[in-house]
Amino acid sequence: MIIEIDDTLTIEYIQEKFNDFFPFLKMEFYRHPHQWSEESQDTTVFPSNMRIGDIRKNHLHGEMKIYSWHKTGSVEQEFRKKYGLNVQVFRHHGNQWIETIGTDELTLEEQNEIGRKSSQDRLHGTDRKFENEKPL
Repeated sequence: MIIEIDDTLTIEYIQEKFNDFFPFLKMEFYRHPHQWSEESQDTTVFPSNMRIGDIRKNHLHGEMKIYSWHKTGSVEQEFRKKYGLNVQVFRHHGNQWIETIGTDELTLEEQNEIGRKSSQDRLHGTDRKFENEKPL
């Protein structure tokens, strides 16, 4: 998947594009960055109707290439390094979203598959939780 990044886009646009490819994952945008395998300490999540240009200092226009084999933590870091955007990936787990902390080494495909299985497990009555992850 390739997402054009420019200041006129809304957060929601990027979230929807990401979710189209990874239906059991979502991306939230924060005021401050977090480190690899760390949860987002900042409670300031930007609303989805905000424009990208209003939340970043680096106004570089370009393409963000996100592939299923990319590690979750790498995607988060790339958004920050290239475009000055602080993102955290969340995975669907049952009826809630959990931060993917502790599993940043997993690929987006692996995270999405875990989310898919978790949703199926919930429907079939076996709900499992992964260590080092925090519900949203």
